[in-house]
Amino acid sequence: MTKKMRSQNSHEESYGMNLYTTPEAAKLTNIPESTIRTWLSRYPGVFQLDTHLIVDEHKQKLWTEAGIELLRSRRETKNETEDGSILDSGDFLEELLENDATKLAREYWRQLPGRVLQRIVQMRDNPSAEDRQIVQTSVRAAINAGTSRLLLPTYQPMLLEGNED
Repeated sequence: MTKKMRSQNSHEESYGMNLYTTPEAAKLTNIPESTIRTWLSRYPGVFQLDTHLIVDEHKQKLWTEAGIELLRSRRETKNETEDGSILDSGDFLEELLENDATKLAREYWRQLPGRVLQRIVQMRDNPSAEDRQIVQTSVRAAINAGTSRLLLPTYQPMLLEGNED
């Protein structure tokens, strides 16, 4: 028995399942080894440790049966476009998600300052009981820190209202 086979058998005994190296996974799935390695680095969230991959004590990545099936399903999602080029629908979807996530994040940060200011004005002008408590606590802390001349003209009526509750 070769060293590699002994090593593989010991992995299978240790983990109680069939495990495959990346070259073996490439042969089983007919996916080039370089493509598998690219997918691993490009889509780290797709391949889950202890489900699709196991990292052994030597830091070697070993593929589980579930990982082999995932690789096969990714290979099968490749479709030909009208111009004959290959389109990986997983890559296409990932690109769409990334673009949309980026647009959404930028829009969120663009609108955030205005929304925060609107909410502050609402808390000042028409506070809920919780808002009133938060403002009272914050204003008292600010007064204790020596900023009363800045805050009292705006928030003193609210503080007085809060004491009456």
